[in-house]
Amino acid sequence: MGRGRRQRLGQHFLRDGRVAEAIAAAVPEEPPRVLEVGPGKGALTTRLLARFPKVHTVELDPAFATSLRERLGDPEGLEVTLGDALQLDLAALAEEGPWNVAANLPYSVATPIIRRFLWAGETFPTLVVMVQKEVALRMLAPPGHRERGALSVEVQLLADGELLFTVSPRCFSPPPKVTSAVVKLKSHRKAPQEAVEKAIKLARRAFSHRRKKLSNALGGVAGDLAGCFERAGVSGDLRPQDLTLEQWLSLANTWEGQG
Repeated sequence: MGRGRRQRLGQHFLRDGRVAEAIAAAVPEEPPRVLEVGPGKGALTTRLLARFPKVHTVELDPAFATSLRERLGDPEGLEVTLGDALQLDLAALAEEGPWNVAANLPYSVATPIIRRFLWAGETFPTLVVMVQKEVALRMLAPPGHRERGALSVEVQLLADGELLFTVSPRCFSPPPKVTSAVVKLKSHRKAPQEAVEKAIKLARRAFSHRRKKLSNALGGVAGDLAGCFERAGVSGDLRPQDLTLEQWLSLANTWEGQG
């Protein structure tokens, strides 16, 4: 993969060892296995290998996948897979037990990669990942926050999140035009998967009209609109960004009852 393609993917090499050390230190000691996406030249990989007996890296660039082991001195415990993290066989990984995830994610594919790992549930109990700061803020935005959206609802229904620290463009090569942030996501389930899926589907519909009141944003979804709001204990005058996770779950449950 040439430099141009990496830039199109939003891939920037981390060159600040202190940042790499801080990311590695934020990964829980258990389970003793870490999956790293996009190791590149191995700045983070080196720190992970110092803390964990097994590090499995997934690298899309054949040149970096081939040279990583040699670059790091052929360390014991390192496994390198050439491929796309979005196509990775998660079931095969799960056979070895749970894995934590650590990564400096390519900007353009960070969100779908995070979603994929969070939906895998107990297979990936903790994710410590670097993303664009604006993406981090959207994922973690609380009810009532202007950045809250469907992504916020989805991530927070699947994980407890924390913004650990921000990272200057100067820490990368080439430097991106935006500030990055490292977030820690601890997988959980606020409700059964089917209920979570329904709540997220409803939230996506509502947030497609985020400036409208719920009664207008969700018009046509259910016949007895007022009754749905009443049974859920949610005011139709609220806007999508105002709802808590519990309210989304309750509202989705009443809509399901409409058949």
